[in-house]
Amino acid sequence: MENSSMLDIILKRTSIRSYEKEKKIPEEFVEKILLAGIRAPSAGNIQPRTIIVAKDEVVREQLYQLCEGQAFMKAAPLWIVMCADLHRHLKAAELTGVKYDFTGILPYTFGVLDASLSLENMVIAAEALGLGSVMIGSIIEHPEEARTILKLPEHCLAFCILCVGYPKRKFEPREKWDPRMIVCEDHYRDIDATDVAEYWKKFMLNDLKRGGKEISPETIERICKERNYGKTYANHYKEEFVTVTNKKLTEFLRKQGLLKD
Repeated sequence: MENSSMLDIILKRTSIRSYEKEKKIPEEFVEKILLAGIRAPSAGNIQPRTIIVAKDEVVREQLYQLCEGQAFMKAAPLWIVMCADLHRHLKAAELTGVKYDFTGILPYTFGVLDASLSLENMVIAAEALGLGSVMIGSIIEHPEEARTILKLPEHCLAFCILCVGYPKRKFEPREKWDPRMIVCEDHYRDIDATDVAEYWKKFMLNDLKRGGKEISPETIERICKERNYGKTYANHYKEEFVTVTNKKLTEFLRKQGLLKD
């Protein structure tokens, strides 16, 4: 039988960036969220992922600065750092008498996939407990600094922080691409200019309404032209930023044995 309440949680969930600062999360809730992450699927049950709960104020401040000082983070009582981790598997094998090379792009991909599944489980668990959350990806832009702050071993990459707390306010979910753009049958379906324009118009209208703004059709047309899809994302993910971060991350992954030629 379909669990409609669970499905509603998944379909209505949205990122929260405003929390009730003084409202602490019960320890039993924290344990349930972490257990949901642990119970996520894993290829071969290797579980190449590590979850670090950041509690120490010094560690949190260092991570906060690493993530460009996003103010809402400080109001979230629970910070969960998700790592793609091959170290534990390699160490466990060695401790039981086998030393072998489980590194490179395939194992690294397994690590990122498994860690992502854990993240999603924790996001859903938090929502089911009446909490809100948001994923902070900025930490992956500074892999070496994150390794130092969290004292990570070799073959381990911190790639996301999940901030969790009681939301001050909940918004309607943000607009997504139409299912017919995402879901293909048998073969890939490419998009055209009309598809992009239709999606962007719905996205902008949804975002303006989430901000409490009611606008005329003429105004939305003007805004969509001024802030079109390409310009918006090109301004956000600037070429220089992507190039520099790609180089930094690639060098770190090679150094950590997570990426090989």
